[in-house]
Amino acid sequence: MGRDRPRRDEDTEMTRWLAPALMAAVIVVALGACIPGTYLDPLDNYARGLRLFDRGQPENAILFWKPLAEKGDCDAQYRYGTLFFLGAGVPQSFDLARDWWSKAANQGQYRAQLMLATAHGHRSVTTGSFVRAFRVDCRQGCGVPRDLQRAYEWLRLARDLVPRNLEAFRQQANLEIVDLEAELTPAQRADAEHRISGWIPSPARCVPREL
Repeated sequence: MGRDRPRRDEDTEMTRWLAPALMAAVIVVALGACIPGTYLDPLDNYARGLRLFDRGQPENAILFWKPLAEKGDCDAQYRYGTLFFLGAGVPQSFDLARDWWSKAANQGQYRAQLMLATAHGHRSVTTGSFVRAFRVDCRQGCGVPRDLQRAYEWLRLARDLVPRNLEAFRQQANLEIVDLEAELTPAQRADAEHRISGWIPSPARCVPREL
């Protein structure tokens, strides 16, 4: 029995050392949840809507996203359009989805630009948050004629506007761009490059959140 005492003392000492460390870690996580601009930001209605959507409550996410979208928030416009595409919490409408995606894309929301490229190119893509992913499948048209030049233009813009840290997104976009280029005529390619170089955000450039 006596031989076990040093070991018990070591365990007790380790527990005394770990307890404050664990408490500190909990405090750091708790404080991190309150930092503005994060997924858990309690004051950002866009983030609140995103958390509700990820929990499978799109009808509640709308309560936060719709007012923001109507005020011009490009992230909320993208998400609100996605709800119409999915028919999640609202009647499914590809037309309304494209309308809201266009509002966001015109401001520089690269995710919305990717959605428009997917629709016009009659392609399919998996997107969403790190908690809940979903597929946007437009291989059957999504209500618009196939327009490879428009798909190419939107995808090029999305690739150029994506944050530098999202390298996987950029690499996938590059692969899609190569595929689209192969189907464009030289005249279409030249016209697309002209339109891309002259693109100006409207009504103003937005900076998408990275949550």
